[in-house]
Parts: sequence; structure tokens; C-alpha cells
Amino acid sequence: MLRERCRSPYGKEAALALRPSSHRERVLKLQTATREMVLHHRLHGNLPLALPNDIRPCLDRLAVEGARLAGTEVYLVVELLKATLQIRDALLKSAQTGLREEGRNLPDARNLVRFLDGKVSPAGQLEDRCSADLLRIRRQMASLSSRLEAELRAIASRNDVSRVLQDDFIALRNNRHVLPVRIDAQGMVDGIVHALSSSGATVYMEPLSTVPLNNELVRLKEQEEVEIQRLLLEFSDLLRSRLGELRSLLRDLGELDLMQARAVLAEEMDGIDPDFHAEGVSRRTLLLLSSARHPLLERALRESGRDLIPLDLALETQAPVLVISGPNTGGKTVALKTVGLLSLMAQSGLKIPAKEAQLPLFRKVLIDIGDHQSISDSLSTFSARMANISAMAQEIVGPALVLLDEVGSGTDPEEGAVLGASIIDFFRRRGAVVLATTHQQGIKAYASHTAGVTNGSMEFDEDSLRPLYRLRSGVPGRSGGLDMAERLGLPGEIVRQARALLPRQREILDSYLRSLQSLQEELEKRLAEAEEAARVSRKRETEQERNESRLSQEREIRFERSLEKASAVMRREWEVLLREIADRESEKRLRREMHKREREVLESARTALPADLVPIRSGPSRPGRLALAPGERVRIQSLGLEATVERVEGDRVTLRSGSKLVQARREDLEATEESPPAKPTLPHGVHLTRAHEPALTKELNLTGRRVDEALPLLDKFLDDASLSALSPLRIIHGMGTGRLRAAIRKFLETHPQVEGFSEAEEREGGGGATVVRLRL
Repeated sequence: MLRERCRSPYGKEAALALRPSSHRERVLKLQTATREMVLHHRLHGNLPLALPNDIRPCLDRLAVEGARLAGTEVYLVVELLKATLQIRDALLKSAQTGLREEGRNLPDARNLVRFLDGKVSPAGQLEDRCSADLLRIRRQMASLSSRLEAELRAIASRNDVSRVLQDDFIALRNNRHVLPVRIDAQGMVDGIVHALSSSGATVYMEPLSTVPLNNELVRLKEQEEVEIQRLLLEFSDLLRSRLGELRSLLRDLGELDLMQARAVLAEEMDGIDPDFHAEGVSRRTLLLLSSARHPLLERALRESGRDLIPLDLALETQAPVLVISGPNTGGKTVALKTVGLLSLMAQSGLKIPAKEAQLPLFRKVLIDIGDHQSISDSLSTFSARMANISAMAQEIVGPALVLLDEVGSGTDPEEGAVLGASIIDFFRRRGAVVLATTHQQGIKAYASHTAGVTNGSMEFDEDSLRPLYRLRSGVPGRSGGLDMAERLGLPGEIVRQARALLPRQREILDSYLRSLQSLQEELEKRLAEAEEAARVSRKRETEQERNESRLSQEREIRFERSLEKASAVMRREWEVLLREIADRESEKRLRREMHKREREVLESARTALPADLVPIRSGPSRPGRLALAPGERVRIQSLGLEATVERVEGDRVTLRSGSKLVQARREDLEATEESPPAKPTLPHGVHLTRAHEPALTKELNLTGRRVDEALPLLDKFLDDASLSALSPLRIIHGMGTGRLRAAIRKFLETHPQVEGFSEAEEREGGGGATVVRLRL
């Protein structure tokens, strides 16, 4: 599938040579390259990698010193170099860092292309402008050909000659211009016979008068050929001087083509980035595949008009071994192949056809699936499988993935069960992740009683006797071989006799397994119902909190409007009285009294308001008595004047405002924003030390963080910047997939401290950064 999506012979060869890597840096580099190519492909489509012709034979010829390429071969090499320049320019303009680096690694062959482009036609003919000598020779040839044809037409038009001509055209035989003469009249024309027609009715004759012109034309053609060969050797030597660079270029083009094919395949499969375990970091989940799809099976089912049922599988770090049982044709082997193939795809740089994938980085993937019987090697099915498993046991190197299909089958059931359990346990003790399928009851019992091993089963519809192709962990499956045989058309007499021969304890075990599966289904159903009820409850609580917040805001607004209305009425009444007073000192005194009365009335209005109009306020209550000390800044409420405390005498306070001293009562004073609150006294022996906080900058770098990590950091940064009166700010989020940038800008739209934001200028990061202006 990957090869089909490559567009050049170099990419197709690279696709077939692709092998998974066990080196973490290499795998992550491949995955990053595929992800960047997917983003580039979505925006810009395919790179110009449609290169149907393989020029490697041309390069092999150039490796021989003195060898010259044909004109068509030179043309193919030049066309490849022109395509390389287009690819290089496209990559250098990409928004993806890795692709820009790939573009810089491609050779810049502009000078070579500029020199060779247009000198050779697609048919391999050298153009006149290749050299001055070639142009001169061809002009001489054209002039001479015209003279020669004119001479021949003149001869053909003579009455004595025109009667003996077979046709009225001028022919070319052996690079010489000749006339077609009837064979019975060849003696009537003085000339040289050069050829006879296939029918034998015509001879091609060169009149004696045109022999010198034909000789000169042949000489010029020989000069032309010599000049062409000289030019082809010159072009070949020029390309030979860059032979190593050209070979390296073909490898790079093959890798780019393969990279693009991986991106195209990822989009077609709706693939995702696998999440590889970080080195040295323990995880509870060892391997997780959610809605995973086998790409080959999915394609086959789609062609037949059927849908694929995806695989859900999870292995915990403490239980890395899963034994899968269940009916035949139930999907056990497909589950093994899906896990193995997707693991190898991930380590080859391909995206995973799944909704979620967490995978270890395996150094070995060892499998025993299928029938290894070989008549030529005298190997039975059982002996062939034992030989294969023996080789696996010698190759095991952790971390490894081991896939065993029908382990222990092909021999006596009792011996096969204990042998299969021992094989699984061998690989478990070597630290491998093991997935094994079985029908053996002994292996199912081993999985139930061994730490680190879990049973799993493929679901089966007991009513329709059809497999459901869904994997369920924690419960062994019932093979249901008799039921399956009956469904597939085995005569009922045979099935009934088989049931009668089945041991009683086996029947009891099958009944127990059916009951266990039904119980697990019921528990899963109740768990799903409980989760849904919890979700509905959380949604209801959220809605209730939202309604309470909205009602609180509405009460606040109504409260403020009521107070403002009462204050406005009172101010209008006082203004009427003040306009009637001529004495300015009396006016000032009354105005101070008015402000005092206004505060008293507003406080009275507050206490008289209905309960539903009083806003709910949070935070500590204001202290009733202000602690004063000389030098503190306070506000005299009745005068609306700020002043500095000079001295305190009981309830009387002397203050300085400018050059004047003012006397005021303590209750008429209030703290200003600059006045720090009174410091609490710590108990004896208790000391308070504040940690040093680093100076706040005007820039926050969130690149590489997930949305759920970035938004809390951004919220705190905006609060700190607002308190420190810093604006504007620069938030660096990078380009990436655009999800982080979109989430940050959506968050900024609703933040109360943000006045506006815009994309940063190109020199400050362009689309990879956002400039924020705060309300200060």
C-alpha cells in the first residue's frame, strides 16, 4: 500500500526496503517527519515527485570514464534536476522546520540546470544554440539543402525527365537527394542509381549534375555528427563531475517520496501519532490500542462492502501477558496480527489507524502464527512450530513483543496445555509483552492463577451463535466448537453424539464460563449507567452554579441601580439648596455636610433594600477603627481631601495637607490605596520569611505544552503581569497543528484583564506568537 502511493522508482524501492527501527531517536524522527509532511500535504498538496524514469542506468554509464550519454539520457537527467529545484523551493517555503531542513539538504543545481536546460529536446536532439560551430554547420546545411532541392526540381521539370519519373517528389537515400525514376526508363536519365524500391518498379537516381552538392551536404552532416558527439561528451563530463552528488540526490528523493507516501497513507487511514513510552518513566498502562484497525483487513472488507469492527486492547504494566480464548473465526488471530502490525508500523514512521495508541518501543517482535508444516523438510505442523518457538527463545531480547497463535496445539491436549503454559511463562519471565491465543482449558487456568497474566475472550452471541469480534479482558472465553460446527452445517447427528460424549465436568465448566460472561456484561452495563448518571449529575451541578452566578450578577446590577437612583435624587435636592446660598464659605460647609449626609442616606438605603436586591459579597469586612501612625496617608471623608498624619491625640488627629494643618476626627478618616494595612503581630518566637520571586518578564513561552497545561500557566501569567502593570506581552505558542494557538486566542477573548491581542510581527515570531495588551 505504501509503495502504491510512491510516485518515483526511488520511492517505490525505498518503500519495499523499509524496516522498523528499535532506536528511539530514529523512530521519533521518522514520526515527526511524517507528521510535518501530513500538515504540508493538507495545505499544499503533493510535492513534484512524479518522476517515472529511472536515471540510475545513466549514472552507471557516467561512472565509466570517457563514456558519453545519449541526448535522451542527458534530457532525463536535466529534467530530474529541474524537478529537484522545484521540490527544494517548495520545502524551503514550508512552515515545518524539519521540511525546511530537508530542502536545505537538497543540492542547489541552478547553475548546472541553467547551462543545460533547453539544449536537448525531449527526443534527444541537440538544439542549434548548443555551440557556435553547430549553429554554423546547420545553417550551411540548410542553405545547401535548399540549393540542392532547387536543382533537382529544375531537372525534374524538364520534359524529357518528367516523363520517366515515377513520382514528383524528391527522395532521400543513403543521405543523398535522389529522383524516383521508372525502372524501364532509367537509361534516359544521366545519373547514379542508389537504391531500388521494394516493388522493383522504381530506381532512385542521383543526377550527375547534383553529385558535387550532395557530396558537400554529406560532408557537412559528418561535421555535424562530430560536433554533436563532442557536445554530448562535454555534457557527460560535466554531469560526471557531480556523480556522487547525483547518486545522493536520488536517495534523498526516494526518502522524500517515501515520506510523502507515509503522509498520504496516514490521511487515507485517518492515522494518529503513536504515544511511545518515555525512557525511565513508569506508566500504569503498558500497551493501549483504542479502536485499532488492521489496514489490510479493512481494505478487503471495504472492497466487499462490509465494515471492520475495530480492536480495543489494554495491557497494564503489572500484567504484560494476555491469553485470548474464544470461538473459532472469532477474531483471535486477527487481534494478534493487528497488535504486531501496528507496532511495526509505528516503529517504521507510519501513523496508526486507531483513535489512541500507547506503545512500548520493542527491540524484537517475535511471532508464531500459522502452519509451518514442510513436507520437503520432513516437518509436521507441531514439530515445525516447536522449531520456530525454539528459535524465538534464543533471539529474545527485551523489550520484546511475542505473539503466539494456538500455542500448545497439534499434540496431545494435556501435554499441549502444560507445554503452552510453560512457553508463555518462559517469555513472561524474560520481560516480554506476550499475546497468546488458545482453546486449552489448562492454559486458561494458568492465566487465571499466575500473577502478571490476564485472560481475555472474543465476544460471542449465544443467541445467534455468531462471533462479535470484540475483545473483552478479564474473562476467559468459551471455544464453542460444537456450536460453531453446527452453525457451519455439520450434520446434527454428529453434533448430538459429540455433546453426549462430552465429559460432565467440561459441560459444567462451559456453563460456568457462560455465567461469568453474562455477569461481566451486567457489571459493565451497570458501570456504564453509573458513569452516565455521574455525568448528568456533574452537568446539573455546573448548570446550577452558572444560574447562581447569573442571578448574583443580576442582583448586583439591580442593587447598584437602586443606590444610584437614590443618590441622584438627593444630589438634585441639595443642588437646589446650594444655588440659593450666596455665601461661598457657607456653600462649602453645606457641600461637605451634603457629602456626609449622602453617605449616611446611601447606607440607610442599603439596609432598607429588599433582601433579593442586596448583593452577596465575599471577603473580609472593613475594620471599624483605623489604626493611625505619624507619616501615614489618609483621606478626610467629609472634605474629600488626602493628607498626611502629623500626630494622634485620642480621637483627634492633626494632619498636613500641603502647607496647611488640618484637625479631624478619627472616624472621619479612611485609608487610601497607598496606606498599607496594619501589620499583624506574630506570636513570640515565630518568624515570617518571604520566598524570593523572580522578576516578571513580558514574555511567556508555551511551545511544546498541551492545551490543558498551557491555559493555567497563561492565566497566572496574565494576573501577575496585570498586578505588575506590564503591557504589552508576548505569548509564544509556535505553529504546530494550530490547536494550541486557537485555544490560547479563544482564552484571551474572554479574559477580563485583556484589552486586545494580535498576531506578532514577522521579526517577533509571526504566526507562532501572539501580542497581548492589558487593561492597566
